[in-house]
Amino acid sequence: MRHYLLTRSAYGPAWDLAANRRRLALTRGITVRSIEAQTTHDFVWYVLLDPRDELLEERKAAYPGAWFLYAALDGGASDAAFAGYKVNWAQMVGSREDKIAMTRLDDDDALAPWAMARIRTAAEKANQRTALLLPHGIRVWQGSFTVVRHASNAMQTLVTPPGDAMTVYDYPHRKVRHWAAVQNIDNRIGWLWSRHDDSISGWRFSDLPLTDYFRAMFPVDWDLLGRATGRTRLVKSPVCAGRTFR
Repeated sequence: MRHYLLTRSAYGPAWDLAANRRRLALTRGITVRSIEAQTTHDFVWYVLLDPRDELLEERKAAYPGAWFLYAALDGGASDAAFAGYKVNWAQMVGSREDKIAMTRLDDDDALAPWAMARIRTAAEKANQRTALLLPHGIRVWQGSFTVVRHASNAMQTLVTPPGDAMTVYDYPHRKVRHWAAVQNIDNRIGWLWSRHDDSISGWRFSDLPLTDYFRAMFPVDWDLLGRATGRTRLVKSPVCAGRTFR
């Protein structure tokens, strides 16, 4: 079975140099560190880039051993958020004669060190199109965190049987149950969802002080993540105040 890690890291002319540098710093300190710390590296990392990126060569250098797919997209932050749905990941994945597993991970988020190994073990047992979920994670914002249960989160894995051409970016992650059987594979905290001043999406809210116990779950640059917030003062929205969402 082939296992792929798919990451969107496409930032074109709509992103100024300062914002680009901040995003790249998070990629290096959060995402790349978490992947380097995985207990298995039996997967191929494919990264989507924008060829017009002012920091293209630096961004490529940040991903050790990765392969790259390029797409010039317009529309600013919205394109960075939806770029994964607009490109042909299937050409990177290649032949579909065998079973394939494809794990999504954004370029400012992290996986627990055991996650890719656990995903692979579950994927090897799947005998139909299956979406594998680690439903529990932590959302981090301004030096605090919230434990989150998200039953259709973006850090999901799609397993396809031989002959199935679907990729994990062929559907919105929250619509996963329309496209695949869903299996929760581990109830431990499996991912870190970072919120910062350059976050493309919302949900900038956390409510508990970070402790060494939770920091130890993810070997990332916690100081960097703490410095990535605070330039914007946001009111805590009651919509985001709950511990769980679906």
